[in-house]
Amino acid sequence: MDQQTYIVTFEGVSPSDAQHYAEELQDVLLDATPDITVKRRRADPLTQDFGTTLILILGAPAVVAVVNAVRDWLIRRNSASLIWKTADGELMIQGISSKNVAELAQFLVGKQ
Repeated sequence: MDQQTYIVTFEGVSPSDAQHYAEELQDVLLDATPDITVKRRRADPLTQDFGTTLILILGAPAVVAVVNAVRDWLIRRNSASLIWKTADGELMIQGISSKNVAELAQFLVGKQ
């Protein structure tokens, strides 16, 4: 099974909010599917936080669960902006709509 790595960052929020969002989203994603690896990374290695960036490793079977989990998380955090990056490009999701849920699904499926 092919796996893809994604880097997820939180745009336009304070470092403390980004750390909180990273923890929440990590928990949501890990609860959504066992077919994903989620690690937190510090944006700045000199800081003492637990990490404000998420590194996701997932295969095609986990895409639907990940998209649904992100959609549900964004419903609760509708002011959050996520940037999904791969070696091939990036996608920014601001707020939640059927359009950006479809864009995220296409972005994840297209990278598999």
